Amino acid sequence: MTPDTQLPARAPRATRKTPFFHAEPLARWLRTVLLLFAVVGAIDDVRVLFQDWLLGSEVADDMDQAIDSILAYAAIGMLSARSTWASAASIGCLAYSVHIGEYPMAALTSCIVTMTVVATATRRFVVVHLAGYGVWIALAALTHQDTSIIFWSLSAVTLAGALTGAAVRYFREQRRRNEERVRDLEILNERLREDERQALARDLHDVVAHELTLITMQTMSRRRSEDVGELHQVLETVEGAARSALHELRVLLRLLRNEDDDEQPRDVTGAGLAIGSLEHVVTSLAASLQDLGFEPDVVITGDLEATPMTVRGTAARILQEAVTNIIKYAPRGARCGIELRADEHELRLLVMNPFHGTARHPGGRSSELSSGLGLRGIAERVSLLGGRAESGPRDGQWILDVHLPVEHGEAL
Repeated sequence: MTPDTQLPARAPRATRKTPFFHAEPLARWLRTVLLLFAVVGAIDDVRVLFQDWLLGSEVADDMDQAIDSILAYAAIGMLSARSTWASAASIGCLAYSVHIGEYPMAALTSCIVTMTVVATATRRFVVVHLAGYGVWIALAALTHQDTSIIFWSLSAVTLAGALTGAAVRYFREQRRRNEERVRDLEILNERLREDERQALARDLHDVVAHELTLITMQTMSRRRSEDVGELHQVLETVEGAARSALHELRVLLRLLRNEDDDEQPRDVTGAGLAIGSLEHVVTSLAASLQDLGFEPDVVITGDLEATPMTVRGTAARILQEAVTNIIKYAPRGARCGIELRADEHELRLLVMNPFHGTARHPGGRSSELSSGLGLRGIAERVSLLGGRAESGPRDGQWILDVHLPVEHGEAL
């Protein structure tokens, strides 16, 4: 995963300590079920106890069991509010079960409360809860005549609740992590979509701006000409520029639709469009300048085709934008320079041309032909490859100096 497509770093967690009695809430339907279960059970025990009292029956044993059940249902019912409160409330049920020597309701409470506490409470509270229940199991076993049976029975019930709660806790945490990852992927997807939109905007600008600038400047410079031969030459230039723009747009559309054209093989660069060899691009751009009356000086040093395809494609688009700016802003007939130097470390592009003062340099917006997007697009392309670009006036010349690294180009 490249640096531009890595998942966004999450903000550091807050350093505020989680309260000891904090617990994640249960689902609403589960809270409702537990509360109804506790209320119905408690009412039933009270009803039986009241009925025995009215009949005048001996109610001592029934009273103990009823109180034990009511304490158990109270602890279970408190799970609908918070599991840690239910754990604290269950101590009364556990202690009373040791007092009367009866453990069915205490065992039920131990299983349900332990399962919920382990699933929702903080780790510190879980440790304290299990330690307290361990003490209860030990006391129950020591005070009962069937020590072994009580110990293993209560231990098994409590352990079953703890294991079930641990499984629920694990899946809750997994779900939370998955939800966070989904949010991260949504952010990454939006970032990639924005990068795609920016790349598409750059490519469309490069395709349309250069060719339409040629067409506009050719027609503007020859509008008063009466030389039939010269007008025919202008028409040929305009036709060639229009065909070139149409071809580039078709290539871009095929790429967007993920279509391949086997009948017309092309060199598709990392810039997203077909450019042919970089040297051919430079020659073609120099010829366009000559057709418009400029005097281009082209210097090429090193093997341009040995540089990676992505670097060549980026260089071609930068040169295309630089030539477009020359056509827009340089005086007609001016001498301009295009220099490319390729070595094993970088590809350097140096473009120089005079301009009509600061009001008409490529960074301005005074001209109706200027969109203000050219230099920004160059900076974005260079940044994507980890290079650097400098532009600005110097001694009456507008200088564009670009360095594109090629050390890791084979991986692109």
